[in-house]
Parts: sequence; C-alpha cells; structure tokens
Amino acid sequence: MNGQAIEMSSCEACKKPRHSGCARMALCDAKTGKVRVAGVEGERRLCARMAALGIYPGVEMQLLCSGCVRVNGGTLSLGKDISDKIFVTPSE
Repeated sequence: MNGQAIEMSSCEACKKPRHSGCARMALCDAKTGKVRVAGVEGERRLCARMAALGIYPGVEMQLLCSGCVRVNGGTLSLGKDISDKIFVTPSE
C-alpha cells in the first residue's frame, strides 16, 4: 500500500456543503494562526508517525510559523518535506 493517503474530503474538513472553493492548502503554505487538519498524504509510515504526534484529520492546531505547530499542548517543528504533505483549512 505504498503512497496510501489518509484524508478527509476537503469539504468535510471545512464543514461546508460540497463546493469547489475549499480553502484546503498544504501546511507549509498556510498563514499563522489556528488551522484544522484536513488530511495527511503519504506512505502509511508517515501517516502513522503524524498520528502518533497528534496530527490527524479533524485536529485543530496553532501554526506558529511555516512548519512550527502547537498541537495538544506541545510544540513541533516540521521540515518542509513533511509540512507539504499535511493539508489544513483555516479554523474559526
């Protein structure tokens, strides 16, 4: 199952009816502030590692800078190769 992705559809992630203008983007492209994880794309090992760190679809986290996030009370620094595989939507 190489390249398997664990993700929610972008519309489920932003809690709006089906539409084409969803604000889903890679974590490395998001602006600082609160974001909600819409999905993690990558191999099973990457998805499992992110889930172990608390990053999985539906989780809200604080983006501190492009790759530094605060999730579940802890701060993580993610490289660009990882943060471009994590997709988020702005959280309200």
